[in-house]
Amino acid sequence: MSLKRSLSSMLPWDIPWYDPSHTVFFAALYGALSVIGLGLLLAVITTVIRLKKNNNSHH
Repeated sequence: MSLKRSLSSMLPWDIPWYDPSHTVFFAALYGALSVIGLGLLLAVITTVIRLKKNNNSHH
């Protein structure tokens, strides 16, 4: 009886991509993390642009 190889880390180069369940799970995980990261980046950029645009109006 042979055991399947377990994950040693979550990094893409350590994942056994030949297993379809790993491929689906980590593609969804990295896809979701990418969308969240892009949303945060967009929020930071728009905040900085608004702050620079309204530099003279203080509350």
